[in-house]
Amino acid sequence: MESSKPSIIMLQSGIGLILGYLTFLIIFRYAGVEAYGVFSFALSFGLLFSFIGDLGLNTAHVKMISSGKNRAEYNSAFFLLKISMTLIYIGVMLLSLYVWRVVLHRGFETRFELISILLLIPYFFSLPLIQGIRSFLTGTMEAAKLSIPGIVESLVRFLLIVIFFTINLFHVRNALEYSMYISIAYSISYVVYLAMNLYFGRPWKFKWPDFSIIKEYMKFSFPLLIATVVATISSNISQILIQTFFHAYELGGYSGDLKIIQIISTFAGSITIMILPMLAKDSKDMNEYKGRVNYITKYLIMLLSPLIIFTIIFAAPILNLWTSQLISFELPLRIMLLSVFFSVVSTTFINHFNATSNTKVSSFINIFNSVLIIALDIILIPSEFLGLRLMNLGVMGAALAMLISSFITFLYSLFLIHKEIGKFIDKNAILPIGVSILPALPLIIYFYNSTKMSAIYLAGIFVGYTVIYLLLLKAFRVIDEEEFRDIINIVNPKKLFSYIIDELRKPSQ
Repeated sequence: MESSKPSIIMLQSGIGLILGYLTFLIIFRYAGVEAYGVFSFALSFGLLFSFIGDLGLNTAHVKMISSGKNRAEYNSAFFLLKISMTLIYIGVMLLSLYVWRVVLHRGFETRFELISILLLIPYFFSLPLIQGIRSFLTGTMEAAKLSIPGIVESLVRFLLIVIFFTINLFHVRNALEYSMYISIAYSISYVVYLAMNLYFGRPWKFKWPDFSIIKEYMKFSFPLLIATVVATISSNISQILIQTFFHAYELGGYSGDLKIIQIISTFAGSITIMILPMLAKDSKDMNEYKGRVNYITKYLIMLLSPLIIFTIIFAAPILNLWTSQLISFELPLRIMLLSVFFSVVSTTFINHFNATSNTKVSSFINIFNSVLIIALDIILIPSEFLGLRLMNLGVMGAALAMLISSFITFLYSLFLIHKEIGKFIDKNAILPIGVSILPALPLIIYFYNSTKMSAIYLAGIFVGYTVIYLLLLKAFRVIDEEEFRDIINIVNPKKLFSYIIDELRKPSQ
């Protein structure tokens, strides 16, 4: 694996982490947890229909481009489909609002949910198109062009939040009004995000596509269609249920936890985003392919283990960096962090089936996972559903649903890939879990019940923990000298910027 590719995405993740922390620090300090809960509901409501803008096409496009298909011809067919699906997505979302409000005469908890949904329409329009361009750049494995627009988006959103909140540009009197201006900031930043992706993906050579190519996309993505639908529902239903059966405050706390989960997942994305194009490359023999799968699994576990363990130990202080109101949501966060490990590592196993064009199996795994989450959310979150008395666990129920479903899916996907290609994981792929626990033991003893620490103090502890972890990896021979140098090169600024400049000079098509 060329170290510069994941390192530039990790750089984006690092910058996004800093800007995201500052952005949500301002949001939670000025708007509060409840206002963020209102915004989160509006976002989840719109995203509930976002499967219409994908329908498995993004995965299909990564496969087509990474397999060496003609970029101009396949981009033309792909974006004709994407633009059509995006317009239908926005239409369905607006129709659902009309039916809910006008036909059924139903409302929301406050008027700010509806206003925020409407203000987020530019965001909902931009999102599927951004995902489409990113699937193309993922297929070409152009990490710099994938990362720079994300950095710009994070910066624009941060600056808008600063202007809107600290200056109080709109003279806000009711804290819930801030939900509208969070929505405006997201919409503007995503329009900029789309523009940046269009710029970096140039030159676009569109022409009227051959119908046979459209059929090829539909044939590949059709098995993924149902998986995309249920995955979208499963990723948003918990927010809808928490808002419906509890309050915007609980949803705000849960959404705060999800932001931490998103940060961890984004760091893991520096490797997972390259999995499908790496696996889709032709292999000389099965042993070479098994080695590639093991290699990816090993690096995922190496990256995830210290991040997850450190965040579990310091969950309360990390949440407190935003606001003390989030400390009460530390236990659900710790549970959800465990689920991240299983879901991210499963990504390699599931992408194996996409890479081998066996999308029926990958889609079945995703459907299985999503249906399990939906069922568990319905059982564990609300007090009652369709007249049945249920667990009424709220945020804790959502966290448990995430952990149980991810663990079962991990075991199931591991079983299926092992059944198809045989044994592929060696002990060095699993050892990082134990190695990451060793330096964590004194941290657990001294800091597990801590609730307040400064960001600088936490960062210092994390750097020290990471250095010891890397040295232990080398001492236990989990990584050899060459791999150790590759890891060090990830943070080599000279190689990193040399790679960025070289990639940006080359056209994408």
